Formats: sequence, structure tokens, C-alpha cells
Amino acid sequence: MNKSDSYDEKLSKARGLASQLGMFAEENDIPKDLWDLLETTIYEFYEVSHDR
Repeated sequence: MNKSDSYDEKLSKARGLASQLGMFAEENDIPKDLWDLLETTIYEFYEVSHDR
């Protein structure tokens, strides 16, 4: 991760990835608890918080 990325850029990347993977999870009947864990991991990787 580029250290010059602003918080907003990181949040945008995390949301984009989570959205794409969310569609994949829905289409493939991924269990909700597994998807929730993956989504949390994405936001932790980008070091941002996600408010629902």
C-alpha cells in the first residue's frame, strides 16, 4: 500500500473491493458469517473503518 494514499482513497478502494466481492458472495451463496469476516478483513487491510 502506498503510504501517500489518503484515508478517503483507502476507504474508496476498500468499498470497491468489498462491493465486488459482495456480489460474488451473493451469486455463489457464500455463508453470511464467512462474508462478514472477509469484509472486515478487507477494511482492516486498508486500515479504514466501515460504518454500516
